[in-house]
Amino acid sequence: MDLTIPRNEKAPHALHPPANDRQVGHEVPSPLAPLARRPVLAVAGTVVVVLLLVSDRFGFFSDELYFIAAGKRPAWGYVDQPPLVPLLAQGIEYLTNGSLVALRLLPALAAGGGVVVSALAARELGGRRTAQILAAVVYAVTPATLMTGHVLATGGLDINLAACTAWLLIRWIRLRDDRVFLAIALVTAVELQVKFVSASFWVVFVLCALIFGPRDIVRRPKFWIAAGIVAAAAVPGLVWQAQHGWPQVDMTKVIAKEVEDAGAGGFGFIAAVLSICGIAGSIFLVHGMVKLIGRSARPDYRVLGWSVLGIALTYALTDGRAYYLAGYLVVPLAAAAVDFAGKTSRRPWKWIAVPVSLLSLALVPVMLPMYPDSALKRMPDGLSKDMVGWPEMADTVAGIYGSLPGSTRENTAVVTDGYQQASALDRYGPARHLPPAYSGHRGYWYFGRPADSVTSVIYVGADKPYLDGFFESVRRVGTVDNHLHVSNLNRGQAIWLCRGPRHPWPQLWPRFYHLTAVTLRGEDVPAQ
Repeated sequence: MDLTIPRNEKAPHALHPPANDRQVGHEVPSPLAPLARRPVLAVAGTVVVVLLLVSDRFGFFSDELYFIAAGKRPAWGYVDQPPLVPLLAQGIEYLTNGSLVALRLLPALAAGGGVVVSALAARELGGRRTAQILAAVVYAVTPATLMTGHVLATGGLDINLAACTAWLLIRWIRLRDDRVFLAIALVTAVELQVKFVSASFWVVFVLCALIFGPRDIVRRPKFWIAAGIVAAAAVPGLVWQAQHGWPQVDMTKVIAKEVEDAGAGGFGFIAAVLSICGIAGSIFLVHGMVKLIGRSARPDYRVLGWSVLGIALTYALTDGRAYYLAGYLVVPLAAAAVDFAGKTSRRPWKWIAVPVSLLSLALVPVMLPMYPDSALKRMPDGLSKDMVGWPEMADTVAGIYGSLPGSTRENTAVVTDGYQQASALDRYGPARHLPPAYSGHRGYWYFGRPADSVTSVIYVGADKPYLDGFFESVRRVGTVDNHLHVSNLNRGQAIWLCRGPRHPWPQLWPRFYHLTAVTLRGEDVPAQ
């Protein structure tokens, strides 16, 4: 069905909303086509199965290790994210005795749920069976869906929760049933426990609604009740941030600098968004935006297109990460699926659809570790590369620690420059008889410091000039590597034996706090 149906065109058996929810000039909603349940669930199920089949490749992703470690220290917030993902990670780790497959079941199910939601969004926009299947398939093969569905991190849960709120928003625009606001509030409240950035979309949407309509949204009591639910859910995290000096604000600046350095801010944001959409997703994204905000766009849904464009512009100007936008892209993807569905039988569209589909499917083995271990070094799969080497790093540190005289070991602590190494040692260290690991990096700084009696430190990462500011003696004693010789966060990291803290630890530890990494690769650090 076409999104450009005139406002006064009604289906023969239109569904009338309750009298108190009608709006002057609002089109009476038409009956929806049946959900293409079997094919849509088949696509979603395939995504889940594929993700689970590769879930135990290589090892834990660095952020997964951090979330497990953070979950052991439950709090209402952390420097770099709200509390939900750390609590889930630690809970799954505890209940399943460290099963990597179990840990990644949740993001795989979230990705499958996002596929279903994309079909539901197309259905809300008037799409029949073909449109729903198209929306499901395109969402399923996007890099954003597959890569975030492969690991338990904030992205996988956040983008699929955002997709769910976007679908519910489309439903409210179609029905004007204010009870939908309460469902949106519950989903958004959960989403705020994953990422605070989700609140920015609703600010943009309300502004767009006041400009393009429906302007009466701010006069609806249930909208403000929903807003109150969301605000109440955010209070504990905001209190934690306020008590700790708003580190999330500083973290946002660090992320912006990282995005800028990577060339993914400003105009580079466009390329970054297209890269997370993939081939088919990029085509659907551009076409869907035209259908939503072009001259022929249906007025009721124009606010959605402008909201997506507005939040994209916000992230581009503030150097936000491209995947922040991913969940809301379900709206233009669904709009394009509805429009393309009526053209699939035409020969020119078939000529385009076949190569696009084949290319999109061909990229799946590149996005996911569906290749031999020996090929990882040559693959552009940065996600999988940072899953390699954590046990080897722990082995190297344990070897150095074990080689120290017993009297020295008693007063030796392990400190890492990056939270990633500290998180890995938190998990792998106890089995290797290592003492607790500490780090001044981001949220890990809050997890504790070395005891006052510590006089020696095995330090992973950084460089000698940096460490000379903290210790009287700094000597390089090792280098981290991994069995696949893959360049990642571990390979080439220098390990130092540092003696004689220049100040007592209560004075020294605050100086270790840093949000940006100061680690240098081993090849950049001269051997001592």
